[in-house]
Amino acid sequence: MQQFQVTSDSLNIRSAPMVDEANQLASLPKGYIVSKIKNSENDKWWKVATIIEGKTLEGFVAQKFLSPVTKFSIKTVLKIGEIPILQANGESAFFYEAGMSINADGAPNAYHPADRGIDFLANAGYSDNWWALAVDKNGNPFIQSSTDPYPGYYISTTALFDSGFVKQDPRRYVDSTKIPYIVLPGNGDFRKATGVKLGDFAVVYNTNNEKLAFAIYADVGPKNQIGEGSIALSQAVGNDPLVQSRVRRGIAKDIVYIVFPGSGNGKARTISEIEAETKRFFEIWGGVERIKTLDNKV
Repeated sequence: MQQFQVTSDSLNIRSAPMVDEANQLASLPKGYIVSKIKNSENDKWWKVATIIEGKTLEGFVAQKFLSPVTKFSIKTVLKIGEIPILQANGESAFFYEAGMSINADGAPNAYHPADRGIDFLANAGYSDNWWALAVDKNGNPFIQSSTDPYPGYYISTTALFDSGFVKQDPRRYVDSTKIPYIVLPGNGDFRKATGVKLGDFAVVYNTNNEKLAFAIYADVGPKNQIGEGSIALSQAVGNDPLVQSRVRRGIAKDIVYIVFPGSGNGKARTISEIEAETKRFFEIWGGVERIKTLDNKV
């Protein structure tokens, strides 16, 4: 889809290609970005798609108030460490380029009392401060029973969870080995500046091999670090992080992340839901072709 900018002070997007008080869907401010879907039968109107408050919207606009975007105006929202978090004027999506360290949290075989899980137990915390394990009221980690996926292993948690399961049930958490997810910093300034919330969707692109993955924001990391994903996400962009069945191999650089604030519903989702929802946001944003224009901006 080709992107256009609103050139008038405000532009109404309508459910039909005509001016009528009853068909106004929203009002777009000057500079707002839309993507053209097609001409209508009346060539004065175009059908467009856009993202408003984290939701996709399709409708008709008067094409004379649109101008082709030949160059996006990019601003730095803030920096996390040395990584700039970028955003185009007229859009809520933000993007950044980093490496990918690997988060095994949520996998039922992530951590074991004898430290033989797929991740090292030190990454789950320590006695009285288990940040990645489900614990009882005394702070002691729950251990999976004979009816759980990995009896004898601890229950690893993620910040995003399914409230339909109790906290000592491994199914409550987002499984790193199955679900492509990203980790974002536990930083109040970051959340305020971007508007992102747990459960929002993201696109992750490996510029070295052009592999693309759709992901969900499912866990929170250190406040001054960014560039982290699940085992399933790492594999989806062409990197196997497991060496001798343990998490050892991340990606050093050249991974582009595009995040769509407000796109989720705050709940854990299936792979098919993540793909279906995120694909539409990505198409409206500009797809792979637009990612390739970011080389000198991220």
